[in-house]
Amino acid sequence: MNIEYYVLDNGLRLLISRFESPTVGIAVGVGIGSIYEDRDLRGISHFAEHIIYRAYPNIDLEIEGLGGVSDAYTERTLTMYLFEVIPSELRNLLRLIYKMFSNRRVDNEDFERERRVILSEIKMRNDDPGTLIYDLGPRALFGDSDYGAPIIGTEESISSMATKDLENFLESYYTPDNMVVSIVGPINMPINEIIGLFNGWDGKSSRKKIPTMGKGGPIVIRRPIESAYLSYSWQYNVINEDSFLLSIKSSLLEFHLVNGLSSYLMSRFRNKGLTYTIDMDRDYLPGTYYYQLVVSAVNEESIDIVKEELVNALLSINDLFKDEYYLSKRLNYLKYLISDYLRRPIQVAESMSYMELKLSNHDIDEFNNGLERHFRDSLDHLITNGVWSEILPL
Repeated sequence: MNIEYYVLDNGLRLLISRFESPTVGIAVGVGIGSIYEDRDLRGISHFAEHIIYRAYPNIDLEIEGLGGVSDAYTERTLTMYLFEVIPSELRNLLRLIYKMFSNRRVDNEDFERERRVILSEIKMRNDDPGTLIYDLGPRALFGDSDYGAPIIGTEESISSMATKDLENFLESYYTPDNMVVSIVGPINMPINEIIGLFNGWDGKSSRKKIPTMGKGGPIVIRRPIESAYLSYSWQYNVINEDSFLLSIKSSLLEFHLVNGLSSYLMSRFRNKGLTYTIDMDRDYLPGTYYYQLVVSAVNEESIDIVKEELVNALLSINDLFKDEYYLSKRLNYLKYLISDYLRRPIQVAESMSYMELKLSNHDIDEFNNGLERHFRDSLDHLITNGVWSEILPL
């Protein structure tokens, strides 16, 4: 996959990959996330994600009216905005994106409207054990610190924010030198026109704070629910390692453990009738990689069995590399997932911006080749002693 790489005069990194497709994908990545927030502004990165769309009137109608869709999400180190549109409307979509991110003034009515939406989102998240459990893993690992705090913030922090806080945040971090724009698909615009458009963004990013990494412990919450939700999380401290290779091996760890019904944990747990769903979350943070396995809807009488089975499975993970027949089948499944992912320009654009922000490397082909090259590598060194979080029935 040929990727054109440009660094604009204002510091923006622009990535272009051209190939034939029914749509064009655009990913705007901003190098700011929840671990860099001040304690009294917990959730402001996610708040900014909401308010960016309010900078343009009737934004949903405008994007859909261009024959497109949009999505966004906030993580601990970055915020991502995704767009996909029919090729004939690329120019109009890029102009719309330019206007969205150019405006750093926040309307009071928009601010209060989005505040209410986010407070409702927090309540819904806290009421849904299948969602809340994902917040508990980092908190169990890192305690009450920047690494352990919920990305969405708290009712107290969101309620206390002011319009000026958000404007200062946008001025400080929504700057071209802190952003990556990736455009993928049939691009029917001269590159000079695209560069000229995004060179209009201005500003210099403020220095990010050094985030705190605390130490937590097991968490048990009781709720009026029918079944239990369990999280097992652990961290792998990164010391003088190749972050690109580490990300490849972490992706392989997730693939081997939970991707597909034939994966190591899914097949093991389903065959024993212990649970229907096992999921994994992971993230590469400054100084550490954290991993979280979530087992949902567990019968209360099976909790101890599930916990013992999960730990034993992780301790014996190298057993799966002894079965060549199994590995050959799983390698074909990995190739399918890679091919399926590369079909949609929006997913390719997202990977390019994500990798550039996380790893300062956007070589998707090298990453995918690395997945195949290291497919049979031992991964037990990435698994360390973990901590449990539990949401149990009353």
